[in-house]
Amino acid sequence: MNKYRNRYGDTYWFENIAPNQYRFHMDGNSMQWCRFGGHEMQEKVDRNDLGMFDPSGGPYVSIDTELPIGKVKHIKSTDQGIIITVE
Repeated sequence: MNKYRNRYGDTYWFENIAPNQYRFHMDGNSMQWCRFGGHEMQEKVDRNDLGMFDPSGGPYVSIDTELPIGKVKHIKSTDQGIIITVE
């Protein structure tokens, strides 16, 4: 499992939890100030179908972002964390 650092020095990584599905993890407290956004033209943010998330210090992740784990196709925020599906 590769680990990365954001611009504030916080470590983050992607834990494989199912085929093409990863849980986002981050050390430090940058997730306290994480921004969430919906898809364009969406009336309100649906945490089960996010368009983007952006922890303080990065990384900014949105639909179609190319990550080391693959191209992002779906993002959701759950009690277990942020789940990313890639192709």
